[in-house]
Amino acid sequence: MALVIFLAVLIIFSCVKTSHACMTILVGRKASESGNVLVAHNEDAPGRYIMQTHLVHKLRRHPGSTIKFEPDTAELELNTTRTSLLWSEAKSYNPGASFCDLYVNGYGVVICSNNCADSKEDNPELLDGGIAYGLRRLVAEKAASARDALNIACDLINKYGYASSGRSYAFADCEEIFVMQIVNGKHYAIQRVPDDECAVIPNHYTIHDCDHKARGYNELVNYAIKRGWYDPENIFDFAKVYQSKETYGIAKNTHRHVRAFEILLDIDLSALLNQEWEPLPFSIKPAHKVNIATLKKILRTHYEGTSSNKSEGNTPHFDSPLTVCNIDTLESTIAEIRRRPERIILRKALGRPCFAPYVPFYFGINSIPEGYEDNDSEMALAEHFKYKPQDFDYKNNAWFNNQELQAACDLLYNEKSEIIHEKIAEIESEIESKLNDLDSQIELRIKTNPYIAGAMIEGAVISWAEDAKNFVNSLKSELGIIYAEANNNIIAGKSFSVRVPNKLNLDISQCKCGVSYLPVKKWSDCVNINETGKFLELEFAPSEWINNAVPCFMDLYLLLVEKDGTKHAGTVKIRIQEVK
Repeated sequence: MALVIFLAVLIIFSCVKTSHACMTILVGRKASESGNVLVAHNEDAPGRYIMQTHLVHKLRRHPGSTIKFEPDTAELELNTTRTSLLWSEAKSYNPGASFCDLYVNGYGVVICSNNCADSKEDNPELLDGGIAYGLRRLVAEKAASARDALNIACDLINKYGYASSGRSYAFADCEEIFVMQIVNGKHYAIQRVPDDECAVIPNHYTIHDCDHKARGYNELVNYAIKRGWYDPENIFDFAKVYQSKETYGIAKNTHRHVRAFEILLDIDLSALLNQEWEPLPFSIKPAHKVNIATLKKILRTHYEGTSSNKSEGNTPHFDSPLTVCNIDTLESTIAEIRRRPERIILRKALGRPCFAPYVPFYFGINSIPEGYEDNDSEMALAEHFKYKPQDFDYKNNAWFNNQELQAACDLLYNEKSEIIHEKIAEIESEIESKLNDLDSQIELRIKTNPYIAGAMIEGAVISWAEDAKNFVNSLKSELGIIYAEANNNIIAGKSFSVRVPNKLNLDISQCKCGVSYLPVKKWSDCVNINETGKFLELEFAPSEWINNAVPCFMDLYLLLVEKDGTKHAGTVKIRIQEVK
């Protein structure tokens, strides 16, 4: 009966589609097992990125201070006051990351976004190039509630216009969640997530029946009529009217959307993928109250046990249709929003969450655990669009520690993934048990002795981060990762060589070397092997990936296959020289 009702609802709605990845699940407080609003988000972007976590402190500025974030965008007036921020930063080189980053602010507002490219808009109204990254930053610095965040965002877009074709923002606090889906320029749709429902946002527009009383609605409809996209004799469906035909109903979005709904509704919806695409409703009532485990399951899914899974035992992270947890997933976050901001919990998994434990971060910490932040927050704010190639050098920190494990797991997926997933479940269970015990104590102490409560929070987060670090190191040891040595730097168009211990009977035709964010088929082929005493010297052919790599001290990965078929994962740190 539930499926019949659900399919009937689908017929009423129509539309959707996307570009890059990212995935968000929004859970209203009455749909949540804990009674707290939940925001679950995978931040995805292709190429070499580094994820950092920053604690940004309150600040007062002189009135009239301005900033220009990216080239070719407007110079923006800064807020005179900035509240505290817990900031997940995606570091990218040239020109920097304009459309990533998750923020939690001192008022308890959570902000994240998803690409919804492309819209039909081909003639956007922009002032001095419009606003892009500055939207989330300025909203995060000032918003006192989700509703306030929405209004600030409306003001900024109405003034400057949005400088990207299609994006969905989520603004959430302990009471409510708003979704704002923007078209390139000055048009946007707004919808509130009902308290007893959940919304899923992949990379296409998901708002259909907009809030008619919300700001921008009349302008949105009238503009669509003017452009000939909408006949006022019909029901106005924002997603259907504004989504580009080229990005409507494509598999990389529809499969993520349907499979997430399956988990929330606890029913098989495969039939929806075997017919012409019918858009899903903006939000649904879940079959059961949603808990953290349910959100982890969605954020980690590769569609196991369904027809959407195409991996055949190999790593699914490069598969098509795109999986929720995929090779471009930089960080996975589940925000549990409490009434007191210091008690907000962010569970953060670095990189692909299927191969990373979620580590709880309370908003009330006074410092970031060692290994999660390379430079101080003020410098990071100032340098977000000014990073140099050397800023992407390999370092012995939490990000690269996880990347090394995950690259090896991908290479050995068929042999090792099941046991790795089991061990991650074990440590998460241990951490969650400790969190539950601590959380009840903090709730009692935070009103009577906030200093002690703060110290407890600080110590716990540091301890959990250290536990995660030791756990990842133990898994890397268990996988038997081979640590190779570089013979020379890498220069575009030239071969390069590395040395591994001379104890392997390697099949030269199957050995590869490359970057973790590209599939093995795009890596460099091994073209020669020489024995040199205790080492085997492996020569690799020049390859296209080198031309597009950041010129830095790079962590590369090795697929080493012996003649009897035994696979090994290896890594080598090697400098890629800049092409002059």
